[in-house]
Amino acid sequence: MSHRSVVRLSVAVALMALGSVTAFAQGTGSSPRSPRTPWGEPDLQGLWTSATLTPLERPRRLADKMALTDEEAAAMERQTIENWAANDGKAPPGSVGGYNQVWLDAGSVITDSRRTSLIVDPANGAIPWAPGAKEVYEGEVARYGVGPFDTWTDMDTGERCITDGLPNMVPLQPYNMNLLVFQTPGQVVMLHEMYHELRVIPTDGRPLTGIEQWTGEARGHWDGDTLVVETINFVDKPDAYWSSPWRKSRSSLRLVERFTRVGPESIDYTFTMEDPEVFSQPWTVSAPMTTDHASRGVTAGQLWEYACHEGNHAMINTLSGARTLEGRAAR
Repeated sequence: MSHRSVVRLSVAVALMALGSVTAFAQGTGSSPRSPRTPWGEPDLQGLWTSATLTPLERPRRLADKMALTDEEAAAMERQTIENWAANDGKAPPGSVGGYNQVWLDAGSVITDSRRTSLIVDPANGAIPWAPGAKEVYEGEVARYGVGPFDTWTDMDTGERCITDGLPNMVPLQPYNMNLLVFQTPGQVVMLHEMYHELRVIPTDGRPLTGIEQWTGEARGHWDGDTLVVETINFVDKPDAYWSSPWRKSRSSLRLVERFTRVGPESIDYTFTMEDPEVFSQPWTVSAPMTTDHASRGVTAGQLWEYACHEGNHAMINTLSGARTLEGRAAR
């Protein structure tokens, strides 16, 4: 995958500059009122990151521990940095290697809550799989990087430069965890750096079209200072492979996201996934976002173009490598 020229998104930046209200105004009493756009909506604009070391699911070794102490969190962060320094750029035997930490930029701190998982409901911090669904999930994960690689469709949707699915602000990717948000009257626009994924979310009450898409069809509304985004009409792609199959596109999926500006540099972001065919109950994640990239241990700066298809040599090399191995086996 290549990363070519920078996209400055001048229109988006101009809209952000015109619409941004940088200070938190005081509301009634002592409750702070979130910044407003010139047309009176809560202002969510900015370049946000959700990068964190906090895992989506609680590790088994911490099954009975909901949160870390400050000392445990500091030790985890320190150990992560030391491991990066010790292993950076070293490919395991038989591997061509991958990006080093300069490229990955994964973040080096856990969330302020010190929780041991981003999943907050259910309380055990685990995805509540429906009967049989976890086995299907594990089967898809097991073939990642292993194959078979007969055609391009045997690679996951991210390797094919399509999408890794929604929600895309869960810090599962090791890089490009940046989200540019800007607003116009009646719309909120979100550009995720990974795959250059764009979402235009109407907030003016227009009806759904019913057109199914890889990332569904979204509609938003304001609940006080919170933007609530409901996404349905995901297209069924049962034969496509996903690096995180719980996010795969399927018509039974309903995603509800909530974005609340809680400080000059902070958004409280949560999402709830519902799918009775895959999950035994709805489940909720809290993944706070910030514009203070340095506080998460990631690089600050502008959004860059994610030119995935251009020069996607990984796909070509994977398929040609598989054909080479087949040829050797046939000798």
